[in-house]
Amino acid sequence: MNEPRVFKNSPAILVVIALVFLILMGGIIFTASLENSFVALPLAAFGLFIFGLIFVANSAKVTITDEDITSQNIFGSRTLRWSEIHRVSGRGYEIKLHNYDGDVTVHPSSGLPGYEQIVDLIGVKRPDLFSPQEYSEFRRGIMPFILLGFVMLFVLGAAAAVFVLWMNGSDASMPSLMPLAVFIVIALIIGLTALSTPQSLTLGGRSLFLKYLFSKKTILADEIRYVQFGYTQSRNGKHYYVALNLTNGKNIRLSGLGVSMPIAYLVLKSWHRGSMHGQAANQQQPNIAPNWSDPTWR
Repeated sequence: MNEPRVFKNSPAILVVIALVFLILMGGIIFTASLENSFVALPLAAFGLFIFGLIFVANSAKVTITDEDITSQNIFGSRTLRWSEIHRVSGRGYEIKLHNYDGDVTVHPSSGLPGYEQIVDLIGVKRPDLFSPQEYSEFRRGIMPFILLGFVMLFVLGAAAAVFVLWMNGSDASMPSLMPLAVFIVIALIIGLTALSTPQSLTLGGRSLFLKYLFSKKTILADEIRYVQFGYTQSRNGKHYYVALNLTNGKNIRLSGLGVSMPIAYLVLKSWHRGSMHGQAANQQQPNIAPNWSDPTWR
């Protein structure tokens, strides 16, 4: 990396945000002031607060060089040399870099364009922070089980209600049962999603163990083509995920495993790379008995 890598939002985005904010707030305040002048001031204050949050989020910038990483927004900047980073932390889509004293934290914004490249560069510069020995097991929290329990109770309750109506000979026509059917389908989809999502992941040597609610699966390192940190775009922004892309064309998406997505990705990537390199090294060793008369064997 000869030149600094800079990740930031386009200035045009900030201009558009400011213009949209001024137009919307101008219309709201003008309309409110015509009816009640006391309503205009709280609306303006609330709108200014929301605009500030959006503006701060979109003014973030990250600069990466061979020597250090800097995160910056309108309130200031934080810089850490790569050698000063002692540990990492984070939740959800975020990753935070901490120094030895704990008084400096660099926090790249997950909303930046090229955030996945930032995560990759952190892994390249400090791969030792993402050791599979330190992060050998990931586990989901209890919330998926609670959600699944509510889903199952809802489905059973809805099925019982339909059965009672049918037994009592009530006039339950198809149109009247359609809303209930839609809710049951949605509940079943949520339940199937919970069942198909790994509840824990354990790294062991060249094998990766996935535990689901009612099953287990073992995946060898050479069955994984690559580990991916990607995202899907929606109206609410980017939703990042970690995926194991297998050699058979399938992929397994991982989420909510007790650590942030970037940390899980970099640990899995480090494990996969180390396992494949170890396998390649073993395959390259010649299966020849040593010639002890040759001094090069000694």
